[in-house]
Amino acid sequence: MSTMSTKGSPSEGFLERQGIARHLLWGFVAVILFQTGNGMELGFYSHFLQATKGLTSGQVAFMTAAYGIVIAIASWFSGSLADAWGSRRVMLLGFAAWLVFELVFLWGGVTTGTYWVMVTGYALRGFGYPLFCYGFLAWVTMDTPPEHLGRGVGWFWFAQALGMGALGAYIPSWFLIPALGEMGTLWTSFIFVIAGGLLAVFLVRRPKGLQDADQGAAPSVSETIGGLVSGVTVLSDHPKTAIGGVVRIINQAAYFAIPVFFAPWIVGTVGMDQERWLTIWGTLNLANVFANLAFGYIGDAIGRVRTVAWFGGLGCGIAVFLMWWFAHSLNGSFAAVMGAGIMFGICLAAYVPLSAIMPMLAPEQKGSAVAILNLGAGLSNFVGPALVTLAGPLGVGGLMIFYAVLHVVGGGLTYGLKAGDGGEDGGDPGRPGAGTGSPDSTPASPDPLSV
Repeated sequence: MSTMSTKGSPSEGFLERQGIARHLLWGFVAVILFQTGNGMELGFYSHFLQATKGLTSGQVAFMTAAYGIVIAIASWFSGSLADAWGSRRVMLLGFAAWLVFELVFLWGGVTTGTYWVMVTGYALRGFGYPLFCYGFLAWVTMDTPPEHLGRGVGWFWFAQALGMGALGAYIPSWFLIPALGEMGTLWTSFIFVIAGGLLAVFLVRRPKGLQDADQGAAPSVSETIGGLVSGVTVLSDHPKTAIGGVVRIINQAAYFAIPVFFAPWIVGTVGMDQERWLTIWGTLNLANVFANLAFGYIGDAIGRVRTVAWFGGLGCGIAVFLMWWFAHSLNGSFAAVMGAGIMFGICLAAYVPLSAIMPMLAPEQKGSAVAILNLGAGLSNFVGPALVTLAGPLGVGGLMIFYAVLHVVGGGLTYGLKAGDGGEDGGDPGRPGAGTGSPDSTPASPDPLSV
């Protein structure tokens, strides 16, 4: 798959300077709509299934774990297949997978109350959003000039977080559940996903005349297998991608762990009102939405490695520690914990430039490099809570300090991505021309990628 670069082009306009290739504009809107529908059930489905379908918390947890495993696999596939198939095909496969398996989940499982159908449908629906959204992310990295790539991936993560983290939560709670109930809201999610998918089908494609794997013959089985194998061999061909994958796991490890042990502690032991804690958690996520966009620009301006290491690694480390320290020493002060939570949400977004760093580490295997990053994102769903079990004897304070230190270590690891041979420079070369050859150069070989 070839990369299209508008770098140095006299036709480069306002959108292109923001990291948005004109032919991909509607793709960002598609991601917002798709993720709004995809994220609608997150805030209420566990309670809904237990209260109305008689499921136990353990059954819901098993179903969620199965879903998470598939997400991790699909996240890896999305980048690897983008190299072999073309990003557009990967997106359309994710769109189709979501529709089919959500129908299995709702109509075959939830409506009839058949647990194993619910598990099967919900788990396999996990192929949907990683293929659709991360497939588009791979496309962004392919078609965005290196000097604008930080802000380009910033726009992607803004769209992703706005859909799943904000609109996917607010629309059901403010409008749909009061009017339609939980089951009606679940069916309404189809409207948003279909709208996003149709935008991708009809409005997101490369202009005619540009070489594109999506426009050629369907890939053979051997090409598909080769693309998946490349998602593994990239680790030996470009070892620094493994460091990027580890940093990506660390990125959200604490984020997925905090609801498991810190939230019950601050409500049950410290005595903070449940509604206040949920307000803190929601505000943290809302701050993250807009910070995702800001740190794309900041990374391009001051250096991508520097941004991830200091704002992401050190910043998150301090914020995680302060969330516990304020709750512990100030008797759960709402204002203090809220401030630390907002800081955590903002600093989480400072990892956004990783999405611009990774493709530069493997210029001829950008999709595979992105696949490693996506795999790290999926694995963070498991590693974060798993570490709670392993380090549980440390207590809440010890755990929060442990996760704080983990972030700082991740920030240090990021400097392992700073410089490399043969153009493998994804770091402070976020500035124009750095690590990319001469300003007017284009890659000689075919070239594509959260919160």
